[in-house]
Amino acid sequence: MNTESALSAHIEEYLEWIYRLSKEQDEVTTTELARSLKISPASVTGMLRRLAERGLIHHEKYHGITLSDEGRRVAIATIRRHGLLERLLVDVIGVPWHQVDEEAGRLEHYITPEFERRLMQFLGHPKTCPHGQPIDWNEPETNVRLGALQAGDAGAVARIADETPDFLQYVAGVGMIPGARLSVTGRGPFNGPLMVRVGDQDLALGDEVCSKIWVQLD
Repeated sequence: MNTESALSAHIEEYLEWIYRLSKEQDEVTTTELARSLKISPASVTGMLRRLAERGLIHHEKYHGITLSDEGRRVAIATIRRHGLLERLLVDVIGVPWHQVDEEAGRLEHYITPEFERRLMQFLGHPKTCPHGQPIDWNEPETNVRLGALQAGDAGAVARIADETPDFLQYVAGVGMIPGARLSVTGRGPFNGPLMVRVGDQDLALGDEVCSKIWVQLD
């Protein structure tokens, strides 16, 4: 039995979210983890203690949460299964892209390594999930957060960091899906919204949106 199958879905979910959050911010905090998992900080604190005892994370009070080598391995394996399942749901079954994250999250803990291998082969070894997140997320980030761009910068949407249905419907509605070309035309007065041209439309995007969209610069 491999390590992932010996761990509960609950533990895998924690490790997955710690890894995902580490890709979006400098430090993973208990508060941010609780918000992502939609549970109370007190519940998170108790589980973090157990994860540390099992050697899956490193965590000291008032310091950020980091994964051990084993915790990181399990997290990356869980993320890979999640991405493959999202590809299956969107590309083969035809589920809308804004509805697949939760479904894949339920299934990702129960597929076998053999099923995963066959699924990867069947799908043609995809590099990303439908939202642009890497299937094998162990490489350093080479994309740039949209909010860091300046007037004159141009590139293509690489990945959408927020996979909640409302956010995905919004970005799809304005054409900001992975692969879409964009250019930054300026910023509103007094550190106002970022002005972005996507296709033939001009958008004024606030910091919350810009922080969740990553761009591959030209």
